[in-house]
Amino acid sequence: MAAEQQQGIRLHETNEGREVQQGIAGFEGLNALFFMFALMLSLLIFRRYAADDPPNMPAAVIGAAIPLVLVSFYCFGLKQGKPPSYDVELGEWLIIKLSGGSYFSPRQVEPLALDWIQDPKNKEPQI
Repeated sequence: MAAEQQQGIRLHETNEGREVQQGIAGFEGLNALFFMFALMLSLLIFRRYAADDPPNMPAAVIGAAIPLVLVSFYCFGLKQGKPPSYDVELGEWLIIKLSGGSYFSPRQVEPLALDWIQDPKNKEPQI
């Protein structure tokens, strides 16, 4: 009777580790490395200004915040949740727009030079 009431441990294989995007503090994937690099740089900047005699705490806090704010803006605004080349294409588009050119201007499109494609206006009648 005791053997009937005793239940064995059921083992279920789960793949949750494969399904979860790895990250830290909201940063996912490679963005987490950017965040850790910015955090390390922020700590070095803070230590530099806080170690002065007398310590310059406003400069230490403001200087340490700059790398974290820039990396956060870049990752959350241009990388995370966007297509892979979103940041590069946005940069190209801004450069073209600021230079005054058209993004799809005829100067940037190369004409097709194929033997079997001819302009009907310039086509000579064959005899």
